[in-house]
Amino acid sequence: MQLLNMEIPCVLILSTESDKAHTLAQDMDAKFVTNGKKDAKYFAWDIDNKYYSAQVMIYAIDSLEIPLEINIDRIEAVVLHYTPKEKDILILDEYLPLIQSLTDADIFLLACEAFPDAQKRDNTLEWCHVHKFELIDMGPLESIDLAEEMEQEKHGIERIIEALHTHSWPNRILKGFPNGRISTSNESDVTKIEDQLENIRLSSSRSGTEHLLMDSVLDGIMGEENADFGELFSQLIAMKEHAASLSPSNRRTAAEQLVTAFWKSLGGDSSEIADLDE
Repeated sequence: MQLLNMEIPCVLILSTESDKAHTLAQDMDAKFVTNGKKDAKYFAWDIDNKYYSAQVMIYAIDSLEIPLEINIDRIEAVVLHYTPKEKDILILDEYLPLIQSLTDADIFLLACEAFPDAQKRDNTLEWCHVHKFELIDMGPLESIDLAEEMEQEKHGIERIIEALHTHSWPNRILKGFPNGRISTSNESDVTKIEDQLENIRLSSSRSGTEHLLMDSVLDGIMGEENADFGELFSQLIAMKEHAASLSPSNRRTAAEQLVTAFWKSLGGDSSEIADLDE
């Protein structure tokens, strides 16, 4: 029960069928914690990859009649399980009011069992496109179109886990840094970088100044010629938030600069990607 009192981020798993949400959580190797109201169940899920570690709570419910017992501000990802053979696609619309209320959620996945026909699959793909969901096939590999299989290396539960791993969980602990943070030996430099990022958002102008600010920030992170991937990664969320306040043209320029910075941090030469936008 201690997990429920902690303000850790949460994945909400929903299903159009009974017991499927709970099963999905178990398939992710999440550990059962306790039962909630009616058929709701709580799980603890430990993320541990080569970049970071984090603990996430999974809240699994199989009915919209079950009231949410958690603060919706904690929900950062949604997995909706759907069985096309058993339910009409219109049932997915019933989940939209709840999903649209989750303003802090960034990841939306529709986990679908095997489709009975191509038309139903096309309809489901269209629904995902309209409502910003990623469609994940839960059926056997042979039922997945070859072109899609090539585009998406993982499928089913593995793809769900992979997608959730890409999220920047607020309680993540980065690997390779003392206490999960950038070394304090350059703490003053990091503070300056954070201040510069803040200046981007505070700047009220929409001129070339924005370009110079982001350029200055990247220069500060990269130092001389060698970029540090860890430092870039640790500042990625802040850069994303502040770049959102830029005008479209300057936001594109900032994105290009960031791509170049990451490429150089991996040992590449900026000239190798100079003509990618041509």
